[in-house]
Amino acid sequence: MKKFRIVLADDHEMFRAGLKSLIDREAGLEIVGQASDGEQLIEKLPSMKCDLIVLDLSMPKMDGMAALKILRKKYADVRVLVLTMQKDYQHFQYAMNHGAWGYMLKDDAYEQLVMAIKVIMNDKRFVSPVMTRYLRNAEYEPRKEGQDPSLEILTKREKEILKLVAQGEANKNIATKLKISIRTVETHRSNMTNKLNIKTTASLVKYALSKGLI
Repeated sequence: MKKFRIVLADDHEMFRAGLKSLIDREAGLEIVGQASDGEQLIEKLPSMKCDLIVLDLSMPKMDGMAALKILRKKYADVRVLVLTMQKDYQHFQYAMNHGAWGYMLKDDAYEQLVMAIKVIMNDKRFVSPVMTRYLRNAEYEPRKEGQDPSLEILTKREKEILKLVAQGEANKNIATKLKISIRTVETHRSNMTNKLNIKTTASLVKYALSKGLI
């Protein structure tokens, strides 16, 4: 019997181990690779030959949201199940708009993960019941065309860098202030601009002003 090949992408090793143990017990499913961050996932993916990625959104170096954009462009045939702690409309909308086949919360993982994978294997979308109820009951206003994306889609570090960029700081100065490498600043900045779909520094400043960051 042909097995459905799965890659786990999450920065918590013990959590990945628990998921692997859960999936390994299921006939027809096989873990063929693991990654601890988005960069590692994209780097290793060509050699892992998978059918589905179980993807966390909050990871270091490159988070799952940035990885989703790359996966959609380069690996459109690979399905993605988002498994996250992020229970809000902005993250859900971003994930589903960027090619995710499913969205579920980590709290539901041990009860529903295998079911979610099987649903996606059968060419159907999956949203966990808890998330569905949250979306149904949450008070939000859907984003209107032309409306700025929410700050909530950015990580804490990306918000820090956005604020410093808007204050006119160069990447070198930002690296010094935050005690990280210039390359790390560049990576966070690239992830941030991709999420916001803002390409110029002037536009980033305008966005930061509109959100009250400066």
